[in-house]
Amino acid sequence: MTADNLVLIELDKLERLSLRRSYELRYLSKRIRKDIWISGKNSEKVYYFLKKINRVFSMMNDIIGDDEFFSLDTVMEYVKNFARFSVFYRPDLDTNYFNNLIDDIQLESAAHLIEQQWEDIYYSEDGYKSFLDIFDDIFTKSINLHKERFFHKLNSDDVLCRVVNGWGHKSERFIPWKSKTHNRWNPPGKQYLYLSFSEQEMSYSNDLSINEYICLEEYRAIKGEQYSFCHFKALVEGNILDLSYNDVSLSTIKNIVEDYREDSVKKMVDELLADPHAKEKYVNKKKLKKDIQILMSKNPVDSKIIEESYAKQYLKMVCNCIYKKIDETREDKREIAYKSFHILSEYLESKGVDGIIYPCTRTKKITGKNLVLFNINNAEPIPSSIKEFTYL
Repeated sequence: MTADNLVLIELDKLERLSLRRSYELRYLSKRIRKDIWISGKNSEKVYYFLKKINRVFSMMNDIIGDDEFFSLDTVMEYVKNFARFSVFYRPDLDTNYFNNLIDDIQLESAAHLIEQQWEDIYYSEDGYKSFLDIFDDIFTKSINLHKERFFHKLNSDDVLCRVVNGWGHKSERFIPWKSKTHNRWNPPGKQYLYLSFSEQEMSYSNDLSINEYICLEEYRAIKGEQYSFCHFKALVEGNILDLSYNDVSLSTIKNIVEDYREDSVKKMVDELLADPHAKEKYVNKKKLKKDIQILMSKNPVDSKIIEESYAKQYLKMVCNCIYKKIDETREDKREIAYKSFHILSEYLESKGVDGIIYPCTRTKKITGKNLVLFNINNAEPIPSSIKEFTYL
């Protein structure tokens, strides 16, 4: 039997290690096939380590039982064990590859559940909360309590842009009419203001800024056609909820807590060592332990940091799941695709939110962001900024 066939056998065993975590294990197997295993080159080494790790995890599962042994953390441990030997089978892998893989598995696992909840955000199976119930918990207990960590205040430096087709328009043309169709955040009959958003002007090409390019993508612009851009000025700072996590990794969000912990430890160590007699003083370990306890009581853990990290991890998972490119043209299909967005925007409006920053789903060339304002009078077009453009 060839080494390639042996790898396939072990990958099949990997996927069958747990019924409870089959979805995540299949995803891991897919990534090994795609990114790690090079048929005919490193097959023998990949087979060797897969076989060893599969044997250990299979034995533990048999002894403890699938219900007790296999959790999402167990899948992460599998990845960590496999990563330890990467120097033997793929020494050229990026140093952050396996950390990113763990994040991706966690996001995929969450998406598997969130996608089901997102289809009907009021619905919940027995024993589970609905999507809207969970979101309300996070919003009430964290997001709305620590607004400075989740909300953006619009200011004069923000770049807000909108596009319409054709030339020769006055600024009034860029103010949207009441929608007759279903859009991402508003149902028919509601009038929201959609704009591309960035905190500073950035160039995409010699002729286009990133904001303008995002506008064209969101508008589904056609090459060869004429379009007009107009920038907007925010009239109200507003409570703008940032639901765009496409420019930050899950690891970075997790590290909010770790960075805080390391900073706190460093401050305590610096304070202890500031005593010129620290070396002699702390030969007595009981004295060291007592002083550490005193410092910890003087500097309690900031619960806001933990709440921020966990809330943002949840929002990252949600945003990674719900923002997908939608090309439906039939209104009944668009209504289904956007139904949960409409409910969520109405919920946020009821909580005093004025708008949402959300990612552009039309292109992967750049990390683009959009802004939807629930009140179209919270920003106004700047007539002098109108720019006519032929999309070539």
